[in-house]
Amino acid sequence: MEAVKKVIKNVNITINGIRNLILRATNESLKPRWIVYMVTDRCNSRCIHCNIWQKEPTKNPLVPNEIEQVFKDDLFKDVKYVLCTGGEPTVRNDFKEIILSIHKALPEATIQLSTNGLLPERVIEVVKTAITNDICLDVGVSLDGIGEKHDKIRCVKGNFEKVDWLLHEIAPLREKYGDRLFISLQITLSDITLDSLKEVRAYAQQLNVYLLEGWYNESSFYNNIGEEHVGSSNKFIETIKSQPDSPLKDLWLRKLTGKSIKFPCFAMYTFCVLKCNGDIVPCLNLWDMKTGNVRDKSPTDIWHSYETKRVRKIIKSCEGCLNSWGAPWSLSSSYYPILLFYLKHPRLVIEKLRKV
Repeated sequence: MEAVKKVIKNVNITINGIRNLILRATNESLKPRWIVYMVTDRCNSRCIHCNIWQKEPTKNPLVPNEIEQVFKDDLFKDVKYVLCTGGEPTVRNDFKEIILSIHKALPEATIQLSTNGLLPERVIEVVKTAITNDICLDVGVSLDGIGEKHDKIRCVKGNFEKVDWLLHEIAPLREKYGDRLFISLQITLSDITLDSLKEVRAYAQQLNVYLLEGWYNESSFYNNIGEEHVGSSNKFIETIKSQPDSPLKDLWLRKLTGKSIKFPCFAMYTFCVLKCNGDIVPCLNLWDMKTGNVRDKSPTDIWHSYETKRVRKIIKSCEGCLNSWGAPWSLSSSYYPILLFYLKHPRLVIEKLRKV
């Protein structure tokens, strides 16, 4: 019976993916299901991978009342996931009020806190606030190595110790909070972190937390354009091959071997980015391509504006990226790349059905 339900679910997802592709092709407006909200561009890390901390911080970011009104806009009524990132979100003293504002506007949405763990007590306060207010929370903690290796990449002494303390404090809360609290780690894969991957995997397994192995991205968001930290060495290729099979893994291997990774991107269709100053932009690759500001116009008006339609034409010609949220959300929106992947790997389908 469960196997039949899974088949029916996948059929429905496939039909919805075809619908999304048609609407995208005809420039009909889809509504966002995922939002990346840049809570702040201030950061207390000094990462080798990212220079956002070198930029002048936004002086007048959106405040909780504004955030609530923005997410109450009809455009966002179908949003199921809000990724709160930065900078470092917890450097804002009002971050607890921010997640409460988001939850008030979108009570069914999961909220993710993406954190470097340098303010672990504040993260714990956020977790407790979420528990008290029945918020579905995903805490994603960055980890690029174990011990001093992590500290050297983040350029903050004692960073690993704080991350380790934080994880051991919040991991037991999962038993009380159940599936409404998800904890994950993320390592940014690059030539710098490659040698740390094995021990980070072991650390995540020991704590029984999911490990997201993210691709190193260059973007004006990170202020790191031209600072290439990913080569195409055999070592890097073999490392990617050691990952579990997935559509994203296939894209990574194509990129490393010089092949096209173009796929239907759904930025400004099923997802977008809200900057801390109120600007709406498509993604990391097009970080400076502002389509409007929520202090000047409503999100709905921005979504249907001439400027957004112009940007969508540019998005359609994008050659593809390996961003850890943009790429999977695009693949999920159209679904056919995922379907083709499983058709090429029937053994994975059999394994999934055996687990049902």
